[in-house]
Amino acid sequence: MTSPDRSAPAIDPDLVISHKFSEISFCYTERDAALYALGVGACAGDAVDEKELNYVYHRNGQKSIQVLPTLPSFLLQKALDLKKYDPRLLLHGQQYIEIYRPLPSSGSIVNKVAIAGLHDKGKAAIIELETTSYLKESGEALCMNRSTIYLRGSGGFSSSSHPYSYKTYPDNQILHVSAPKHQPTVVYEDTIQQSQALLYRLSGDYNPLHADPMIAQAAGVIYQTKVKERNRAVLSGYVC
Repeated sequence: MTSPDRSAPAIDPDLVISHKFSEISFCYTERDAALYALGVGACAGDAVDEKELNYVYHRNGQKSIQVLPTLPSFLLQKALDLKKYDPRLLLHGQQYIEIYRPLPSSGSIVNKVAIAGLHDKGKAAIIELETTSYLKESGEALCMNRSTIYLRGSGGFSSSSHPYSYKTYPDNQILHVSAPKHQPTVVYEDTIQQSQALLYRLSGDYNPLHADPMIAQAAGVIYQTKVKERNRAVLSGYVC
């Protein structure tokens, strides 16, 4: 098994934070919204679940399907083109979403993207991209996505004693939660299909790490499928 080349080009922080993105316009349909819902597991455990069926089907005469509030993460995929990066070195980290109004089941969208953060982590760099999505016809803001992109091999562009860190948002905007040390009071288990990632990627996340086992192994991402009781498939893995 070969290892990916981690000697990525050094980052120039001034060039990164001054970069201007072009606006990106696109349309999405009810089919896109329904496909996204299926991709994240709607009706996976029960195809006739009364609540989840509303996200993929017009039940009881409803004029449009309901839209999952996490759909903006799908809108983000439409705003970014990360094909020039080696997919073996790229990981999607934290996702922060602000939703300003109920999401329509279809619409024409304009995405405006800006650099929200850049951080030197030594062997890796973290770039934060802020994407605000607007309805094209009215100009009304729908939502804002802030996505953390973890680029292995792109760090080390500043002093290790004073690593470079830049962001445009306040520290108190994100709630930091400490995990309790006691045992959980409630445990919830759900079922996913073994092909779930292959279905989800059809909404726009085409990183081959999620689909190609050879690329995943070369990147040091090892996935294993284990079968538990009642034939439930559990996906486990780790990143080297």
